[in-house]
Amino acid sequence: MHKTMDTNLYTMRRFVVRFFTVSIIFFLVIPFNGMTQNGGPYSQDIDRFSDFVQKQMEADRIPGLSVGFYKGDTMWTQGYGMTDLENEVEATPLSAYRLASVTKSMTAVAILQLQESGKLDIDDPVKKYVPYFPRKRWDISVRHLMGHLGGISHYKDYEKEGHIKEEKDTREALEIFDEFDLVAKPGTEYHYSSYGYNLLGAVIEGAAEQPYGQFLKQNIWKPLDMHHTWMDAPDRIIPNRVRGYRLVFGERQPSEYVNISSRFAAGGTRSTVVDMLRYARGLNRHKVLSARSTRMMETSMNAANGKRTDYGMGWHIQPVNGHFQAYHTGGQPETRTILMRFPTRDFAIALAYNLEGGSLRSIARHLYQLIMDEGWNVKPYTGNRYDDALVEGMWNIYNYGMAYYDYRDKPRNTDQQDMSKMFDFLNNTLHPEKIRNNFEEVSQKIELGRHPKARTAYVRIGSYMAHQLAQKYGVSHLEQYHRQGAPAFFRDYLALSQEEGNRWPMNQAMQEQINRYYRDWSNSWNDYTRGLYIGSWSDLSGILDRLQALAGEREIYPDYTSSLANALFERALEKEKALNQEAPQLMSLAREFIELYPESAIPYLTRGNLNILAGAPGKAKQWYRQAMDASVDRHVASAGILNHYARRLFESGRLDQAKMLVEVASDMFPGNGQLWDTRGDILRIRSQRAYQKALELNPTLEETREELKELKQ
Repeated sequence: MHKTMDTNLYTMRRFVVRFFTVSIIFFLVIPFNGMTQNGGPYSQDIDRFSDFVQKQMEADRIPGLSVGFYKGDTMWTQGYGMTDLENEVEATPLSAYRLASVTKSMTAVAILQLQESGKLDIDDPVKKYVPYFPRKRWDISVRHLMGHLGGISHYKDYEKEGHIKEEKDTREALEIFDEFDLVAKPGTEYHYSSYGYNLLGAVIEGAAEQPYGQFLKQNIWKPLDMHHTWMDAPDRIIPNRVRGYRLVFGERQPSEYVNISSRFAAGGTRSTVVDMLRYARGLNRHKVLSARSTRMMETSMNAANGKRTDYGMGWHIQPVNGHFQAYHTGGQPETRTILMRFPTRDFAIALAYNLEGGSLRSIARHLYQLIMDEGWNVKPYTGNRYDDALVEGMWNIYNYGMAYYDYRDKPRNTDQQDMSKMFDFLNNTLHPEKIRNNFEEVSQKIELGRHPKARTAYVRIGSYMAHQLAQKYGVSHLEQYHRQGAPAFFRDYLALSQEEGNRWPMNQAMQEQINRYYRDWSNSWNDYTRGLYIGSWSDLSGILDRLQALAGEREIYPDYTSSLANALFERALEKEKALNQEAPQLMSLAREFIELYPESAIPYLTRGNLNILAGAPGKAKQWYRQAMDASVDRHVASAGILNHYARRLFESGRLDQAKMLVEVASDMFPGNGQLWDTRGDILRIRSQRAYQKALELNPTLEETREELKELKQ
């Protein structure tokens, strides 16, 4: 009787809590400047995404996840799973996650706000605002720090610096690294640095004469109605605080407690996906920062070698299918986050979950696929390095050139004399015969084509092509190329150029190649491939069959090698007995994978990994050797990549297979230190387990107990 009553009370209490939570979400989210919580025109896409995300969470073992997007006047947010497994707290849009490095973008906004108000100049030396920071060999400007060009080190000893438990104020946070030597002369090299952004936090405090968190609250969070964003602190009541988890040898465990006050301006905030979207919308609509400053923030910086860093100020800058994109990810104990902004589309995606690891980018990108009805920068597979080089150049002209036009609504330039030089550069690089005859030299020029070292020739050409097509057919005509890709973009410009008397002609060999590419790509890049997501839980056999049918005898078709490799490897890892039960099926899928992409190293690498998991190192080595001899993608058959897979096996608790892979890789690359480091970690854990077993059998072995303590330190 009491048990039944207790159960009923428990059920009723959970119902009330859920109802109250949903009510809060409804009333708090609806006032998001007129946006709605339902999916509206995207309801079918959201249903598909919800089905997908739950499968991916299960595969990645993510406990709880919150995600959302806004596009124009439509907003959708949702929580999945649990933010606290012990107390069965469900994830909601108002679950408060550590933002980690997404915080850096807010630091950049604050710096530019201070410049707009005349309180600092980003070209001033840092010491002007932080006089207690030690003098270095060279002066470091605020601008340098914002683009990770300041020469400030990232973590040097993460075992010490990444596990700080004590509260740190600004000065104490800087003392962690203030005596480190610079790793490069400021302005010369890109070195991602959380410490550099902590130093920017001190700059904000010096210029604003108030604490970092207080400045952000007054100037970013409050104006944008971000009422659920805080500086994270263990002694503060933060509503809906999320509890974090990690995988330790394949088992979910609570995250180690780390006090992130030491990362305050680089990763010290906590927020919700609702507030992340409010933040994105405010930036996209210039609510807290002028259009001029926003453009400065969203422009990639350049290193001294003449290459773009693809990082502006607090944002990575990466185009997607010719759309301009600014984004940042975050990762630290308890959390993974991403915020992707598409300002010209008035569109953003926010995602956060409470596991250290998982498919962060893939999940966010699949939501993009569904909402935008596009792939995510899927390039064609060609099967030879000469065509790969040509396609790479075409893709950069299309992607970076169109993104420039998309963002600025005008071409990079239209000067006739200058454009003549740009098209000369195109014809001297994207020329099939020249690529074949002088591959190394020409491919290096192709790689530099979008960078300042080559006068951003490819960006100029691509934005000019977009402008010409828009002038002829209207700006709305450009929309189709975001879905169709580079071959259609080039083919239509080629037709327009010929129609108008070949003002800027492309070499005849390239024209013929463009027409062949367009023919094959338009038949293999369709609704199916555009919406395809490949997970370990997918029908891999059906996908391979369908892709094989689309490939046929075609010269180019969509390249899904990385997705297929990851899915096959993850499927083999999912169950302890997977290879005993599914080995024939997995090997059959690997054979189909090779047949679909016979010239790529990636399927051969995958076949080798499956043989490691099956306990056949000799066969694995043969497949790795074949990967090294492949026509394209040979970079994957490297010591670093093999070590990456060995670490994944190690972290999943498969020590025998990890050791086997390290031994095979060490035989192939005997001078690689990373492999020996991984071998040491494997032996350390095996030794720990041996000592633990010894103590279970004989608890009086004091010397063994001491050895175990030393190993765990």
